[in-house]
Amino acid sequence: MANERRLAVDPPPRSAALVPGPRLLGRVYAPDPRDWTLPQLMEIAEPPESIRQRTIEQVMRETTYFSDWRAYLVFWRWLSRQREPEPRPVDAAPAWELKIQLDQGETGHCVGFGWAGWVDASPVEGSYQNADGHALYYECKVIDGEPLAENGSTVRSGALAVRARGRLAAFAFARTTDEIDEWINTQGSVVVGTTWTSDMFNPDADGYVRPTGSAAGGHCYLMLDRLDAEDAYLFQNSWGDDWGLGGRFKMRRGDFDGLLQDQGEACCAAELPH
Repeated sequence: MANERRLAVDPPPRSAALVPGPRLLGRVYAPDPRDWTLPQLMEIAEPPESIRQRTIEQVMRETTYFSDWRAYLVFWRWLSRQREPEPRPVDAAPAWELKIQLDQGETGHCVGFGWAGWVDASPVEGSYQNADGHALYYECKVIDGEPLAENGSTVRSGALAVRARGRLAAFAFARTTDEIDEWINTQGSVVVGTTWTSDMFNPDADGYVRPTGSAAGGHCYLMLDRLDAEDAYLFQNSWGDDWGLGGRFKMRRGDFDGLLQDQGEACCAAELPH
């Protein structure tokens, strides 16, 4: 699969890989108590087998799948997948293929690029380019009430911007690595927002970053796979293919859990067919 990967068609004047530093970090932490937890989303994203034995009237009367438009869209997504199920190995590498490598250039638009990468990744592959990452960032800033501001945005605003484009049904935030594992093993990639430390700008020879050193800011990036044999996760960054492992990096599960518990976010979104 690695040979099929390609750069975005619209490279920036200067790659982010050439200027690693705090200027590339633009994720803001601002949780919203109205957001779903992952168990709430999973309850609808993966209905029990018994649902097949019920009539439409019973489903509407006895379940929450038609309780609001978010639940309805997620349930419709599940129904559409039942027509042509796509069996997939439990631990493919990467579990969710992403063939386009984005590059945010000398900007702090990581939230827009994290979500653009999510759109491009399987199971519903898109074709977003760098321009789409920048556009999503500015759509986030409209949602934030700060049009055109260059002060970063939230993972949540990114989800709302992508939802406004009709690409996702609903989203929720995982609170633990166990919840993340359940999602990434069966549903799709995960848009992550965490603190990024000074030592994380320089992956080691094996592609690993360690969250040591001083906090440099907040960063948004995409989780693609759980690497069981290494007790780690695989991520894709948006700093071009000259950074890390061709644009990707790895992190030990314990290290990532530490970031997640320290005002970290893992946004799991139910993608709609298109």
